Amino acid sequence: MTKKIWSHFQKSFTWYILIGVIVSLCSALAIYFFQQLLDHYQKSFQLGLLVAYGTTIILIPLLSYCEQKPKAYLTNGIYFYLKKLSLIKMSKISYEEYLKLGAGALLQKVEVGAAAGRNIHLNFYGRLFRELIPETLFNLFFIALIDKKLLPAILIGYVIVFILTKILLKTLQKMKEKTLISEEAMNATLIRGMTELVTFRINRKYKKEIENYALMAEENSQNITKMTMIHEFFFGFFALLVALIKVSIVVLSFTNVVTLSLGGLVAIVMYIDRIYTPIAIFNVLFVQYNLDKVAYQRLEDFYKKEDDPDLAVSGKALPEIQTISLKDVCFSVDSQTIMSQQNRQFSMNKTYGLIGKSGTGKSTLIKLILGLLKPTEGKVYVNQFPLTQFNLEDYYEKVFYLSQDVPIFQGTLKENIVFNQEISDEQVIEAMYRFQLGELYERLPEGLNTIVSEKGMNFSGGEKQRIAFTRLAFTQAEILILDEATSALDEKTEEKVLQEVQKFTHNKLTILVTHRPKTLRFVDEIIDLNE
Repeated sequence: MTKKIWSHFQKSFTWYILIGVIVSLCSALAIYFFQQLLDHYQKSFQLGLLVAYGTTIILIPLLSYCEQKPKAYLTNGIYFYLKKLSLIKMSKISYEEYLKLGAGALLQKVEVGAAAGRNIHLNFYGRLFRELIPETLFNLFFIALIDKKLLPAILIGYVIVFILTKILLKTLQKMKEKTLISEEAMNATLIRGMTELVTFRINRKYKKEIENYALMAEENSQNITKMTMIHEFFFGFFALLVALIKVSIVVLSFTNVVTLSLGGLVAIVMYIDRIYTPIAIFNVLFVQYNLDKVAYQRLEDFYKKEDDPDLAVSGKALPEIQTISLKDVCFSVDSQTIMSQQNRQFSMNKTYGLIGKSGTGKSTLIKLILGLLKPTEGKVYVNQFPLTQFNLEDYYEKVFYLSQDVPIFQGTLKENIVFNQEISDEQVIEAMYRFQLGELYERLPEGLNTIVSEKGMNFSGGEKQRIAFTRLAFTQAEILILDEATSALDEKTEEKVLQEVQKFTHNKLTILVTHRPKTLRFVDEIIDLNE
């Protein structure tokens, strides 16, 4: 995944890192030229050195401004790119794998994982290659130009600072890990409370949920406070170490243990900050990197979930559909048999009523026909060809499916009816009246531009089902599958809606799943899964 991200953002990363390296070089050169100017002070006027010094210190803010463009682009681009990959994954993930994922947990995984991925690639690797490594190397090089004898002492200081900061940051990492787990639990509680209003309110569960959330919030706040104090102690302790090193250099210089010019001494003291600060920054970034790696790995695990292979099939064109057949079809989940030895055939220009007690596999049969579930044994056929020989995208162009869960999404009312089709408002309004939505339309101030909330919460169950049925007026599908699609309608409204549906079943293969005996008068053949 890292290679994929670096490849996708290659141009921006190149500029971001290159500008950072040049800024680090200019910063080191500025100190070096300043040292040379001090050493020539009152001896001779060095115009070249003055120009060089002025150029480097002017370039630093100019380049720092220029780097904001690739930085801002990468900050947002990586984050949104990882989210886009999540949508792409959802478009082709195996349905059985999808069923194992909770919607709320998955959204949190994507949100946190995308932010973590951005931090890893931009804030860790990006800063490492554009700032920390170049700055350390450039400053060590210029210190060597002043006096090579200082390098062993500086390297020893490196080791001491690195070890001490590592010990402190281990404590910080443990606390951050604990806080991360606590935040995940808090988010899960919050999402649950936000999405289960009716269940929690009727069963009086909100009081306990709020108490639990308050306890977790208090504990988390205490941990974050401790973490902040350790963080500040670390930087204070680090500043003290660097100050001691500076004092040591000055003492060594004034006692002639180390021979330095005035300019050399000033430069060394300035370089000390610039060579030790990257260690502190790296250790802090590395702690965050380890935490981000956990969240990012969860997102990568989602990306690696099995895809539906039938969405990638190429070659065979889907013929005009005459029949859909199941031959010796069995379906099991975790060694538990859900359906066994199903042999069924559905023909065009015919409406089938699918009935059966709860648990007999009505919805499973439908999902097998749709190619969402794959038979454990046997095959589903289109005409005489196995369904697996065709690309499901081509197959779905010929399928109209309404589930018992009411497939309404957040967007405008018109979007929910026509999807991406270019249909006039007049045609949509006419279709709404045909499917018993005239009164609803008339009382909506925004009409077709009315926003449907998440899961259609601002509409009743019956209204949502009729909105979904209105899509029939604009489909070219050859197969119509209605899985308990009238469950929220009263008998009178259901009859009117199904009478309208009948007008669209000519030359279509229609399957109507129902538990209402009266509904069966609209079908040509009844299939009883109880038998």
